[in-house]
Amino acid sequence: MMKRIFILVIMLITLVRGDKKSKHPNVVVLLADDLGIGDLGCYGNSTINTPNIDKLASEGVRLTHHLSAASLCTPSRAALLTGRYPARYGLVGEDGTPPVIVHVSSRASLPLTEITLGRVLEAANYTTAAVGKWHLGMNCALLGRDCNGPKKHGFQHFYGIPSTLIEEFRGNHPFWIMDFNQPLHQAFTGTWLISVLTLFSLGRKMEFQWMAILLFGICLSFVFFISWFVSTHYRFHTRTWWKVSPWMDQFMNGILMYNDEVIEQPLQLDGLMQNLVSFSLKFIADHAHGDRPFFLYHSFGHVHTPMFTHPSMAGKSRHGSYGDNVEEMDAGVGAIMAALTEHNLDENTIVYFLSDHGGHLECVDNEGHRVGGHNGLFKGGKGQGASEGAIRVPGIYRWKGHIPSSVSIHEPTSLLDMLPTILDLAELPQIDDLLPNLPEREIDGVSIASLLMRGEPQTARVFIHHCRQSIHAVRWAKDGHIYKMFIKKLMYPEGSHQCGWGIMNLCSCFGESVTDLTGKPLLFDLSRDPYEDDPISSGTEKYSEVVAYLLDYLDRWQESVHYPPSQFRKKSDTVLALWRQPFCLACTQKIEFQK
Repeated sequence: MMKRIFILVIMLITLVRGDKKSKHPNVVVLLADDLGIGDLGCYGNSTINTPNIDKLASEGVRLTHHLSAASLCTPSRAALLTGRYPARYGLVGEDGTPPVIVHVSSRASLPLTEITLGRVLEAANYTTAAVGKWHLGMNCALLGRDCNGPKKHGFQHFYGIPSTLIEEFRGNHPFWIMDFNQPLHQAFTGTWLISVLTLFSLGRKMEFQWMAILLFGICLSFVFFISWFVSTHYRFHTRTWWKVSPWMDQFMNGILMYNDEVIEQPLQLDGLMQNLVSFSLKFIADHAHGDRPFFLYHSFGHVHTPMFTHPSMAGKSRHGSYGDNVEEMDAGVGAIMAALTEHNLDENTIVYFLSDHGGHLECVDNEGHRVGGHNGLFKGGKGQGASEGAIRVPGIYRWKGHIPSSVSIHEPTSLLDMLPTILDLAELPQIDDLLPNLPEREIDGVSIASLLMRGEPQTARVFIHHCRQSIHAVRWAKDGHIYKMFIKKLMYPEGSHQCGWGIMNLCSCFGESVTDLTGKPLLFDLSRDPYEDDPISSGTEKYSEVVAYLLDYLDRWQESVHYPPSQFRKKSDTVLALWRQPFCLACTQKIEFQK
């Protein structure tokens, strides 16, 4: 009898161990917004305190040549989740359009035909959640219903901001704007008064009833109100036709959503970071010991402007409000990592920390304080196309017991690699096996799992760098060399690598500031000249060999890959459409999710 009981206990232990072994690892992606590669201690910064991110790097692999697929939020995040260049599905701007999705209620969005990591992991029986900044479009139906946001892209839970953070979310902005110093408002007021007086005069002269006169007056006033509203709160009459008034931005784009419901309108910035982290901590606690692994995509609002910090974190950094933001975000990373440790998930959770693109060099607030990131010694920053400072970003992978610790990898890697790498690390089937009913597609990223786990060098690889839909540069990693060829290049003001100062200032990577180098490309070897100070002479054999190969590669690429038009081209797909606006009528109480 005892022998049978002993055998049964052994079988149960074996089954339990087998279950644990067969459960795929959890996945946590921690995405910073506008964080420069020079802002972190583990990348050389000695004046901003980032102990939690530094610890993450010491416990995992630090990528020193990690590249974004775009220098702005929307296209970069689309590439991260799909593993494909965003130009392939038109989620990039062009000349005369907004550079990113600017309104919650616009139709432009990540197409449902694109496969995200969330959708793939959902198909692999993961519980999935997107927390924080989405900024890939919602494309809602009438009255803000049935949105094509995170819930339609494989995320079973969403808690966050559907758009991005902007300065207009702060302060009080009036709805009723009547500036009598403006000719347009003078004309509206004068025309309305004359029309109403004329209506009443003619009505009395023709002996209309007072009720009819009043009804006509109301209808006439309504027509003038609509005309005033459109001309005041929209910017159709300007070159930046996609913009709206500060009041419209604050109340229509500044919203917090829980799944498909608006729970806060307008968005309250104070405590937002802590609220988002609280939701992630609750999500981890709820699913730490479940039968299914989980995927947490936590996208911080920091360190994008406007700068806002909880009072407990304010004023502690040596770099003002920007440094406070970096350190507050680091505390959020620390809280999430502590939750993994608390629930004994360290050895069963892949963690990937990164920034969506380079820091915003020109960003200065109204008081003249720098509120933009630092990109080390790399030239350029956010929005600057193929400039190295625009697309060189921090990247850290950590999976205790599987990925080695305190390792730095200097080979070029990309945000595009996340999807195939996670599938490989987690030993999951490929996309076509998990989602067999969807058409096959080319993935531009590659798995770097062998590089992370065993340091196995990659084969020769080419990276394409875009400014919107235009190809500006190509990078080729081969035989220990990293060549970067510019065919179009942003020309900075003399003695600088940024363009002026201001919240909205950016060096434009298109237009008159860009030089076409197609006839004589500029070539650098970043393995010996990482800061692009000394181009390879065009008279050398190496220049001829590398340029010839890369130009031929581009020709073949452009013959086989045809980009669709920008989704931002049509005004009807881009403007703030009130009839598709998600809203709530009674958002009076802030909802918090505590651990």
